[in-house]
Amino acid sequence: LPTLPPVIFGIPMVLGALVHLLIWDVDIIGGAPGLVVGIILMTVGLWLIYWTFRVMRAHGEHPEPHHATETLVTSGPFARTRNPIYVGFLLIGAGIAILLNALALLIAVLVGIVAVHTLVVRREEAYLKRKFGEVYLKYASETRRWL
Repeated sequence: LPTLPPVIFGIPMVLGALVHLLIWDVDIIGGAPGLVVGIILMTVGLWLIYWTFRVMRAHGEHPEPHHATETLVTSGPFARTRNPIYVGFLLIGAGIAILLNALALLIAVLVGIVAVHTLVVRREEAYLKRKFGEVYLKYASETRRWL
């Protein structure tokens, strides 16, 4: 990987925040509704990442992508999405954007997810196909990549 996934996701987020602050201050949802929605999304995203880490560690796996995978984890959040940590990134980023009422930041979240998909997910999937073969292909056919 060129760098860790949080950095790949975070760079567009920082750029989106700068665009919002310096160039394009367009609102999404203001006031109490934005605050509530933002906090809910961030909380769900953090909880999803925490749950994913717990499930991975229970299976003897490390959540960082530069560690070799020994077990294909398909339970817990992996029963619903093949990329629960990255879905957590998406929810946290969207929550921050809505909380801060920043459309540029919300667009940056989407750019960040596309970057993670392009630079990380494709490589991880190719690795898992090589490592687990038909078992991974069956899992991938039955489980969504994202949501």
